[in-house]
Order: sequence, then C-alpha cells, then structure tokens
Amino acid sequence: MHQETHVFKNRYIDSVSLMSLAAKVKKQEGIVEVVIAMATDMNKAIIRQVGLSNAEVEQTSVNDLVIGIIASSVERVKEAFDHIENQLSGGNRSSSTSATEKVYTSMDDVLDDGLKPDVAIFSIPGQYVAREAMIALKEGMDVMIFSDNMSIEDEVRLKQYAFEHQRLVMGPDCGTAVLNGVSLCFANEVRRGDIGIVAASGTGSQEVMVQIDRLGGGITDAIGTGGRDLSLAVQGLMMREGLRRLSESEQTKVIVCVSKPPAKEVKEMMIQTLKGIAKPSVICFLGNKEVTEDDGHLHYASSLSEAAVKAVRLSPSFKGTLPAFEPLKLDTQPMGQHHFVGLYCGGTLCYEALDQLSALGVIQSNLKHDEHAIHDISGQYHTLLDLGEDEFTNGRPHPMIEPSLRNDWIIKAAKTPSTRVLLLDFVLGYGAHPQAVQESLDALKEAFKLTADRRFDIVAYVCGTDKDKQGLHNSVSALESIGIHVANSNLEACRKVAYLMKEGF
Repeated sequence: MHQETHVFKNRYIDSVSLMSLAAKVKKQEGIVEVVIAMATDMNKAIIRQVGLSNAEVEQTSVNDLVIGIIASSVERVKEAFDHIENQLSGGNRSSSTSATEKVYTSMDDVLDDGLKPDVAIFSIPGQYVAREAMIALKEGMDVMIFSDNMSIEDEVRLKQYAFEHQRLVMGPDCGTAVLNGVSLCFANEVRRGDIGIVAASGTGSQEVMVQIDRLGGGITDAIGTGGRDLSLAVQGLMMREGLRRLSESEQTKVIVCVSKPPAKEVKEMMIQTLKGIAKPSVICFLGNKEVTEDDGHLHYASSLSEAAVKAVRLSPSFKGTLPAFEPLKLDTQPMGQHHFVGLYCGGTLCYEALDQLSALGVIQSNLKHDEHAIHDISGQYHTLLDLGEDEFTNGRPHPMIEPSLRNDWIIKAAKTPSTRVLLLDFVLGYGAHPQAVQESLDALKEAFKLTADRRFDIVAYVCGTDKDKQGLHNSVSALESIGIHVANSNLEACRKVAYLMKEGF
C-alpha cells in the first residue's frame, strides 16, 4: 500500500462537490481510502482517523483543501491525484461552460463585478455564511442557505432583517426550493400550476409537490424555510414571509403549509396567519395528534399525501375527480420477535413513517430523543433511521447525493435475523444521484440472497416524476424486476409494511 496527503492553501471548494467526488474516486480500482475535504476541525478528525494526517495537515485552516489517498501502488496514487485535480479544475465541463463560467469567492467579488442576482445560494462553512448572507440581503436579494452549523443567533438576526425588508432567508440547512418555476438544490421536475408550498422540511416539500404532480395538479412555488424556522427562537419568520408572498401571488390560488411539529405558540401563530389570508390553505403539521376539523378555508392534513390530495381538490384549475382519500389507520399490534427496519435518505419521509407506523409497537430511531433513541440496528425493536442526519453524513456526502453509502446498512439489516421487512426511500430529481436506484440494486439482490432461508420483504417508495432526469418509470421497474414491493407514496409504503408485518413470519 502507498499513501500521500497534499494540502492546497486557500483553495475553497464547496463541500458537497468534494464529498461527491471523493465517493466516486473511492470506487476506482486499487483505491483503499480517499479524503477530499476542507480542513475544518471535524474533517481533520476524520483525516486522522483514516491515517492520512501529517504535520502540514495539523497546521491547516478552514480555507485550506486537503486531499489524501491510500492506494495499492504509487502509480495508482498518482493517477488518482491527477484525476482529482482534473475534476476540480473543471476537466469534466464542456468547453462552452468553462469559457463562460466565472468563480467568485465572496459576495463582495460578485458586487464588484456589477452583478445583482435575485437569489444568492450559499454552501460554505456555516461560520462564514452569516456575513455573506447579510450582504446579499442588504443588496435586495433573497437568500438560500444550504450550509448547516449556523448559530441560532445568526439565523434569527438574518431572518429578522429579511422579514422586516420582505426578503427570504431559506435555511440554514435548506435543501429544497422552487421559485418562479426554477428548481434550486434538491427538487423535482413537476408541472406548473396554481398551488404554492411553504415548507420547513426538504423531502416533505418534495413529497407534496410530487404527489400533486401525480394527481394532475401543479405548483407555482415551493419555498423552503429551514428546519428551525418554526422554533420558539425563530418564530416562523420565514414561514410568515413565504405565506405573505403566496398570498399576494396572482398565480397562486391554493397554499400548502408543511412542517414537522412546530412549537405550540408558533403553531397558533401560523394558523392565525393563514386565517388572515383569503385563499384556501392546507396545513400539514406532521405528528400532530390533535383531531382538527377543517375550518372555513383552512383544511388540515395528517400526512403529506393527504395534503397533496386536498390541495389538488381545492385547485380551481383541476377539472378531474379524485378517489376518496384513505388515511392510514392501524390497529395496535403486539410486539413479536420480528421487526421492520426503515433506512431513509429523506428526513421528513422518515419522520412521517415514524408517526404513521407507531401503532405497530416500539420503534427505535435516531429521530427520537427518549429511551428509544438509537443510531444503529439493534434487532430488538422496529427501527427507523434517517441516514441523512449529521451523525451519518459528517465528512461524507448525503445519501441522496451518494446512495451507495446506504448499501452497507441494507446488508446489515438483512443479516439481522429479526428483520422481517426492509423499508427504503429513493429520492429523484435535481441534486440527487443520476442513478439513485441502480446504485443500490446489487446490495438489494444480496439482501435477498442472505435471507433466502426466511420470510423477508423489501418495500420501497420512489419520490419523483417521469420528468425527473432519473425517470420514475425506469426506477420503479428496476426495483420491481428484482422482487421489491414499490409504493406510490410514502404513506402507501407504510401501509404495505403494516400489511406484511401483520401477515407474519
């Protein structure tokens, strides 16, 4: 084995691009380990852990790029470094793109060049975002912050300024938005229509827009707020600004509001805000156990699918008919010796499954904060893991970007004797891996081989449309061809899991 580590001073590159490139290089023949990362404290800890640190790495700052490789030979190391440098220098771009694209290192550079875009998107270390975002806001731009690790104080300061000046701060840790028909970061290709979405959850927004599209409806905008927006500290500032925009939009006739459970005070604030808007609105606060009846132009949904159905029914442009919506009502089942395991890429989809499947018995999850919080598969209870959480993605790409990172978990679930049903989501669209399903097919086939001597089923949901570059039909067909039950929504996937668990071992 041979290894080398190089440091490139003051060379900042977006972490998402670096992690995706590292995952691709690691798949190459002869490559044992590869790290391509900015020298943050967390990344330096990972570099030490894999044995690629040195004295120069220890002296780096967060603006420095570190590339480390362990490979089978000196030649393979050199080839890998040459490939990485070529990719980082734009070697995979078309000549037309590289000739017109310009790289800026700060908002000051953008403004000095005479540019003033409508939206500024940031994916830089969290400690630097607040300054750049405030510059953009003061120049009249909306802001989308893909970065995480921003302090709550900075978030409140930015959003308070934005709220007072009728600007948007989508984020931090906001991964999905569609503005004026333009998809930003993770989003699906859906038809245009008259339904507007404001969501404090990324895959929650994606599921609603996908289901609206499948039902024959369409959207105007999908405004993301970031997961902390409906906390007591932030007071739903951007949810309120998003609702104001949709209320004033001539194209938007129906509004959908989506979130995990808000703080009680903020929840009431959102309801009062929507009552003051004359347009029909659908409210979906996942996990809300209160029985809430529709009230005038306010309509309540207990699932993402129900939110989509109600929105399409309210849409003036929708002229078709929809079958009656059937919520998932499960009888409590005694806890047996066999369990389901859900391995999710989408955090809100995982949360919805946790809410919908609670009647099946104790569920352990990394989304819980009680005695059933878990970050592994114990084999003792049902398990739902959001593999996109920071604990699983530190120094690694999100599983929506690199779905093969979930494959080891698929094999682990199959090897756990108590696993009766495996539940998976696959998210298509912009930002997601171009072969989101195909990357996991070998692991799924292996899971069936490992469980050939016992009853074992896999249920999958593909969140996407045939307009997405990955193709919904092709993705579903690939899964069904190897014996996987494919659902039409995350809610239906939960329904299939409950049926198979009741069917027994």
